[in-house]
Amino acid sequence: MTEIYNNAIEQCVLAALMTVQNSLETVMNDLSEDCFYATRHQEIYKAIIDLSNANKPYDVVFVEQKLNEKQTFVGETASDYLLTLMADAPSSFYNLESYVAELNILKAHREAEEIGKRITMKARDLSIPDIHQEVENIVSQSNASDKVEKSSFTFEEALKRAGEQLIQKAEAKANKQYSGVKFNLAHLDNLVGTIQKGHFCVIGGRPGSGKSTLAQMVSIQTAMQFKEAVLVISAEMDVETFTNRCISALTSIPFENIHNAELYDGMMQQFAEAQQRFAKLPIHIEDKQKPTIAEIHAYARKAKRLYKNLGCMIVDYLQLVRDPTKKDRYQEVSSISRDLKAMAKEFDCPVIALAQLNRESEKGKRPKASDLKESGQIEQDADQILLVHPILNSEDEMPSGITEIIVAKNRHGKKGVVRVMDRLDICRFASVRIDE
Repeated sequence: MTEIYNNAIEQCVLAALMTVQNSLETVMNDLSEDCFYATRHQEIYKAIIDLSNANKPYDVVFVEQKLNEKQTFVGETASDYLLTLMADAPSSFYNLESYVAELNILKAHREAEEIGKRITMKARDLSIPDIHQEVENIVSQSNASDKVEKSSFTFEEALKRAGEQLIQKAEAKANKQYSGVKFNLAHLDNLVGTIQKGHFCVIGGRPGSGKSTLAQMVSIQTAMQFKEAVLVISAEMDVETFTNRCISALTSIPFENIHNAELYDGMMQQFAEAQQRFAKLPIHIEDKQKPTIAEIHAYARKAKRLYKNLGCMIVDYLQLVRDPTKKDRYQEVSSISRDLKAMAKEFDCPVIALAQLNRESEKGKRPKASDLKESGQIEQDADQILLVHPILNSEDEMPSGITEIIVAKNRHGKKGVVRVMDRLDICRFASVRIDE
């Protein structure tokens, strides 16, 4: 009879977790203790989880130390078995997600076997008057114990959930609490409304148009006013540049002065005070060039574990993200767009992705959602699309100091155009008026 477990795969998963940095974050949502059949493998996995929750490395040395502390390891010593495990495990650690998927299949079959055993026991009990009802109870209890989030609703249940959500939003608004992200630009916020949890918002623009500035304003507003954690995937600019831009916006010290280290007339004192005042802002920055979509998943899991909740996730910018599983670039960008949309729901927070526009949008006319570079899938997936369009002087085509923010798509509200004043010298925009 076929065994419903695979010792080699279990060993390989544990070896990968203890060898590859941040590997747990990649598979945490898909891996649980009961994915492992062997009791000692369960104990090793629990030790890895304990170390991760304590923000400690979960390599072989720390895992052995944790197992010795808990004294729950059965059989040979933890040290001896860990040496055996690392020696026997397959040498390739690059298929971790595939191995975890296989463990979940085996786990499901073991659960089905256990249900079958319980049903067999009931079938042999001839005192049960309605065996079909008893079997249905066993199956329904098994489904109820499943950790998968409920996704099937009667309309009555759906109405109840919608009503509860409405009340929560109204209470949060009345108490000026977090209910989603805003740009801190009154006219724009009035037009777009709040970008809610689960929304996927795209901010498009040509290089230098100010799309990063707009996203940065969201991150500061979310972290500073609402004390909600913000995860920034900074694929374009380095962490120092992003941080200095935030300091410029928070203190009104011109970014050029900070960038060139030309601080005078009290600027240095302002900068030092800002370092102390804003040090605890819950903004988490991942500075990685060309991150893969799997790495972004891992960053989000890590941030959620550190901060418990995410108020917002910002990806700067979408066309720099990679999905190695796709060969065609069009398919790659489409897949990334769909994944970011799914992540907004998975992590229960807005995901704001910056995106480049095609060169066609530089010909003086207002850009459209179809000008988003490389894929129409972005336009389809987004809940909101905002296009940043600097206005140039007609005489010399130099910046006029005014930028149009075009709300080209708003699945949950109005579309339109808002004009804002450029303060890109201090990495901000300021409200001007709304065009009718």
